[in-house]
Amino acid sequence: MKTVYFIIFVFLLAACKESSMQQYNQLVQKELSTGKRVDTLFYGIAFGMDLRQFYKHCWELNKQGIFTDGTNNRAILYKLNNHELKHDASMNFFPEMAGDKIYKMQATFQYNAWAPWNKHLYADSLLPDVLQFYRQWYRDGNPFIQISDEEKGTIYVKVDGNRRITIGRFDDRIVKVDYTDLSVTNATVNE
Repeated sequence: MKTVYFIIFVFLLAACKESSMQQYNQLVQKELSTGKRVDTLFYGIAFGMDLRQFYKHCWELNKQGIFTDGTNNRAILYKLNNHELKHDASMNFFPEMAGDKIYKMQATFQYNAWAPWNKHLYADSLLPDVLQFYRQWYRDGNPFIQISDEEKGTIYVKVDGNRRITIGRFDDRIVKVDYTDLSVTNATVNE
């Protein structure tokens, strides 16, 4: 009898995974077919900016104390410390270019006081906190959908027009967020 329940559970789990991927693929097709462009990312940064515009914009925000030098001076740092998350955290980000325009932005989040002995500050706790923060930042449009991936674990995806936002746990310390302009790249969730 236990074997029968186990087999039913496995089939239900597979059906849920397939349906979330189907839901994602249908959403991408629907959104791209509208031709709607959603290029805004955050703090005035957008798909299509060239590197010079990006640096100039970030420099202006640096002068205002919003951004600073990020990890190893190879990223931009935004410090989340106004009760945006449950604990003080950092967001490091930097764009990827197609030609000379931003088409992708990778961001990483971590709690500032993370340490191997601070289990309550691991990425498992950070992920739902970042997801809630993003639901506030990106209230308009489609909701985030949950997808289970064998390699990446549980990830959350939001697609509005050409903009896809993917949130997932990277390791014990980091939650990674990827912004992708789907009109420039292919629309697979496995990028």
